[in-house]
Amino acid sequence: MESSLRARQYFIVIHEFLSGKHRVVPGSLGYYVDRDQTRGRALDFKSKPDIMMRRGCARALSLREAGFLNAISCLPLRVSLVSNDELFASICCMQPNDVIQLRHNRTVLVGIAVAIWEALSKADPNDLLKLRIEVELLDCEGRPRKPGKSRMKIDAGQILAVSSSVVTPSQQSSLECSMQMKDMRSVLEDNSEGIPPVTESETLHKMVGQMKGIQGHYNSCYLDSTLFSLFSFSSALDCILHAPEVCDERVQQILRQDIVNPLRKHGFVGAESVMKLRRSLRCESFMTEEKDPEEFLSALLQDVLSVEPLLKIRSDNKTQECNSYQIILEKDEAMKVPTVQSLLHRSFLSYDLKFDEIPFCLMLQMPRFGNKYKMFPTIFPSLELDITDLLYNTPRECFICSGLAQTECEQCLMDPLLNPGHSKQFCQLCERQVHSHRQRREHRPKTIDYPEGPPNSSVTRHVLQLFAVLCIKTSHFVSFVKYGPDRNSWVFFDSMAGRLGDAMGTNVPMTQACPQLGEYLAMSEEQFAAVDVNKMDKLSRRFFCDIYMCIYQYPENGLQ
Repeated sequence: MESSLRARQYFIVIHEFLSGKHRVVPGSLGYYVDRDQTRGRALDFKSKPDIMMRRGCARALSLREAGFLNAISCLPLRVSLVSNDELFASICCMQPNDVIQLRHNRTVLVGIAVAIWEALSKADPNDLLKLRIEVELLDCEGRPRKPGKSRMKIDAGQILAVSSSVVTPSQQSSLECSMQMKDMRSVLEDNSEGIPPVTESETLHKMVGQMKGIQGHYNSCYLDSTLFSLFSFSSALDCILHAPEVCDERVQQILRQDIVNPLRKHGFVGAESVMKLRRSLRCESFMTEEKDPEEFLSALLQDVLSVEPLLKIRSDNKTQECNSYQIILEKDEAMKVPTVQSLLHRSFLSYDLKFDEIPFCLMLQMPRFGNKYKMFPTIFPSLELDITDLLYNTPRECFICSGLAQTECEQCLMDPLLNPGHSKQFCQLCERQVHSHRQRREHRPKTIDYPEGPPNSSVTRHVLQLFAVLCIKTSHFVSFVKYGPDRNSWVFFDSMAGRLGDAMGTNVPMTQACPQLGEYLAMSEEQFAAVDVNKMDKLSRRFFCDIYMCIYQYPENGLQ
């Protein structure tokens, strides 16, 4: 019986529809009886008939979600709770010792969750469980009401808010408990205004642990890891959250109020808040199928919000606009552990590309295809990315004498005698000397075109900072994010690190401190090349070997 319950895919009816002689009303629960989800069995009918489903009229539920809703007898109240994405997600992720604000007999009370009880139907043991919450009620000072008589069981429909776990009242002072309850009430505050990124000093207590970050659901890891990377600790893309002119203000509001603000304020976003965004991307496949981060960004920024593209890249005197750049280059066996700096320079020089302007957020896809083929087994993410020599019509230095550069050479880029991997621009004199060497006489240097004439000013270096790395392995995306200026301020995030219940249960997101990355990234290229990757710890090996995308920002939009 238990295994059959776990195998079911449950749903709740959101919009009324007719199925033969049956009128299926909002709030009705059921489960699908076929893989295509075209037929379902309605549990709220006494006869439990099979019904023909209508697309868009029902919403999928996990076993745990369905159990909480099944304990609520009022169908409209079920719909109301499910419509409150953040509250419903927090209830379904609730754990013992969480603080709860609830409504009982028209009175608002505060209590602590003691346990979650499962009730089976006596008439039919194969029925869906009913999950009820045992609560210990507290007085205004945080003490149990009427010792011995302060406990009661409630259903999820009575809950108004859920806050973080606290110790029991017997283990803390009244003042501490009152402060916890005050923090809990802040969950109800409006999230319409902007909230700044999480600072380095508050990261470890606000963002690290289980049930932290963004909760995964139905192949959402590509989206969860991207949003966590872009918005947790960086304000690089905050301009999108508050842009005055977007094509779809509702989606912008969902992104800001339902995802970014709760993430920064409470350190957690429930799966349903993200599902609300997924439903708004104008393509059903975003709700269920595996995708890539660049597909999500294109759909959100370009197709839905229609904001200014993040990148403007010049090719053949024409400007192309995009939101991320795929590094493409030919395989070179001499490149054992390439840096992102060398990969980007070589890719741009090979295809004669230049940035039209300095990007404030640069997302670079590594040279790999899907979750299997990697051009390089290991890549070293450059902490700083110097793009000075990749900017159009910008003064560049001669690689040798630091004078004004007038030519550049792709073949010199990988010359082992010329600091391989770094851009190679030369003044006329140095270019003649470098290419007088017998091994470089066949090189084909290109003249640097300064459309506005040779600049007179000195060269200013333009350097971007690495703040996030997305990794993929076996179709699952995770991210490593830098949360402050300190070199060891790195965290690892996985939106599906664990699961509550069965295979259809609730995913448990997790954020974990990862300071060891800073030690590796502080190494020189030569030092890192001598490191045995197989002897690294599991997370560090994942960081350097499974890189999918590196995200950089201009210092003006830096870490908080």
